[in-house]
Amino acid sequence: MKKIFLTLVLFFGISVSSSIHAYADDIATDESVSETISNESLSDEVIDSLTIDDFVRAYEISSSDEAFKDLSEDDQNLYMIKLYNEIYESKSYRVTARYLPSAYENLNSAEKKLVKSYPAQAAQVYTASSLATKRTNALYKNGLHNGNGDAFRHTYWNAEMATMLAGYGSSFNPSNGKTNAKRWADAHEENKNQPANEKQMDLFNNNVGRSIVNKKYSSKDLEKKALAKVDAGSCRRIVNNKVVATTKAR
Repeated sequence: MKKIFLTLVLFFGISVSSSIHAYADDIATDESVSETISNESLSDEVIDSLTIDDFVRAYEISSSDEAFKDLSEDDQNLYMIKLYNEIYESKSYRVTARYLPSAYENLNSAEKKLVKSYPAQAAQVYTASSLATKRTNALYKNGLHNGNGDAFRHTYWNAEMATMLAGYGSSFNPSNGKTNAKRWADAHEENKNQPANEKQMDLFNNNVGRSIVNKKYSSKDLEKKALAKVDAGSCRRIVNNKVVATTKAR
């Protein structure tokens, strides 16, 4: 097995300790990483401590490492489990975190299950979520809850997710990306306390966002396409407790 160097970049003052580098050595010297650290996993305590900024930080670290893209899906997951555990251990305090922006609820049981099963995807999903919220707040002054802004956030989030989860380089596959994004978006909507009309609206807008991705687009292009969908009335909002078409109002 050829030697792979995992160059981990430090972000936001968080130091990644040498055990991550030891994991790189495992990959370099052991033919079966899964057998070497098969007991590595994410505990509920770790998952409950991670914030959306932690997921974004993990995404930035892994995406800056060219070798990460060449790892198998299983080894990418092991890499991310190590990284999440290191971020957790590096904290000097423990908090009950909000994974998604303020417009969302804390992760539900279905989402936590996905984080455990697909830790590498989790970093991409919540990075897309963070980006979508930031762009929504920049573009919309109104309608952030159940309005046009809400519709844009869900649409753009799903478009970004479907792109990020579609693979790297020549392996980019829009169909896979949309399937993966739907899994995460549907899990997010598994909230028994969510009003039925809001769930209907969110699922509709999530689907519109994923439908945008038929090839690799830049984040800027995805944003433009999501905005166009909202402006054209292709997305949904809630007015007087009814699900109706979106408008150009911002």
